[in-house]
Amino acid sequence: MRITILGSCSGTEPMPGRHHTSWTLQLGEELFWFDAGECCSYTAHLLGLDLLQTRGIFISHPHMDHVGGLPNLLWTMRKLSNVRKDYTPFELPIFTSLPMQVEAIVTMLQGTEGAFNTCFDINIKQIRDGELLQKPIMVEARHNSHMKPAPDGDWQAFSLRISAKGRVIVYSGDIGSIQELDGWSDSCDLLMMETGHHSPQKVCAYLEEKQAQIGRLLFVHHGRSILNNPEGEREACRKLTRIPVDIAEDGMSFTL
Repeated sequence: MRITILGSCSGTEPMPGRHHTSWTLQLGEELFWFDAGECCSYTAHLLGLDLLQTRGIFISHPHMDHVGGLPNLLWTMRKLSNVRKDYTPFELPIFTSLPMQVEAIVTMLQGTEGAFNTCFDINIKQIRDGELLQKPIMVEARHNSHMKPAPDGDWQAFSLRISAKGRVIVYSGDIGSIQELDGWSDSCDLLMMETGHHSPQKVCAYLEEKQAQIGRLLFVHHGRSILNNPEGEREACRKLTRIPVDIAEDGMSFTL
C-alpha cells in the first residue's frame, strides 16, 4: 500500500510549500483519504492520483485545517467524471463526527453547475469508537480529548488505526496527549503523530521510555517547532529514540 502526504501543516496562517493536513492510502487502485485540508485534491490530481478511485474519506475532527479542502475534493471528483466520461458509478462513504458539516458542504455544492449531480453516491457516516470499515482496509476509531464532546454527548475528535496487508498504521489526528494512543502506538508499522500541539522531542522521549515497537515515526500536522527548524528538530529527535524518525513534506509518497 502507498501513502501520499497532501498537506503537512497544522492550522496556521498560510505557509510556503505546505498546506493543511491531508493524506491518502492507496491499496491496489482504490484510494482512501484521511482528512482533507486545503488544496488536497489539487495536489493529489497533479501527483497522478486517480480521484475517481476514492472509496472512503475519514475526517478525524471537524476543524477547518482538516476539512477545508473537502468541498473542492468532491467538486473535483465530479469535474473529472465529466471530463473523462469513462467512470463507473460508486458509493462514497464519508466518515465524520459532525454529519451536519458534510451535509452543509453538499448543500453548498448543489448550488454549483449541474446541481452537483455526480457519478458517486455520498453516504455520510457518523464516527464513533470502534470499527468503521472492514474491507478492503480495516479502520478503527478511538475518541480523544482534542475537542470537548458535543452537546448530545458524541465525541468530536478521533484517532484512527488502519490495518491492511499485514501492516498497521496509527494516525493520531489531533490529540490532547500522546498517552491517548497507549495500546495502539505500542506496536505498529507506522505512527503518524501530530506536532501542532505537542513537542516532537517529548513524543520521542515518551515512546522510547515505553520501548514502543514502532517501525517508523512520521511527524505530521506540523507546529512551530518543525515549521521553524525542520532539519534541526529531526536531528534532535533522532538522538532521543531508536525509532526511525521522519518529517512529512507535502507531496511525499512512500510504500509501506
